[in-house]
Amino acid sequence: AATTAVGLSSTACENTESESLPDPILALNPMTGGISPITDSERLERIDKARALMLENNIDAIFIEPGSSLFYYTGVRWSNSERMFGFILPANGEPAYVCPQFEEERARELTKFSNDIRAWEEDESPYALVANILKDRGIHAGTIGMEERVRFFLFDGIRKEAPQVAFVSADPVTAGCRIYKSD
Repeated sequence: AATTAVGLSSTACENTESESLPDPILALNPMTGGISPITDSERLERIDKARALMLENNIDAIFIEPGSSLFYYTGVRWSNSERMFGFILPANGEPAYVCPQFEEERARELTKFSNDIRAWEEDESPYALVANILKDRGIHAGTIGMEERVRFFLFDGIRKEAPQVAFVSADPVTAGCRIYKSD
């Protein structure tokens, strides 16, 4: 009897809900039908375009933290916290990620386009890891673009660890890519 009552009440609710909706709402079709997810090859094309824009704008690398730009280039969704998670995209060379040590396994599962994931312990500096990634890519001096959403404490920490580089907005790269939409 209980099973029958649950089945009837569920059906009754569906009928009541659809009967109470206006005709224009009932006539709506799903907006996402036929939309294909963004592929890895399209994300790699975006990275290539970003690199071309970096060269045009004399930017040697860009630093991105979690948010829409990270997702745009890598497909990685990661929440901001007081601990750095960052993506370094050099104009030349392999991209790299920086994450807390306790998140390294998760980062390795989610990240793409690079195996260079550098993890830091609580008593270590993530900013020094970013500076080392830049040096490893041959960026001993030059210009680093900071994505517009990078929080000041991250920028400031990186700036202190890499005083030999100049810092600029990465907008010519990120906006230069993101204003164009794919099908």
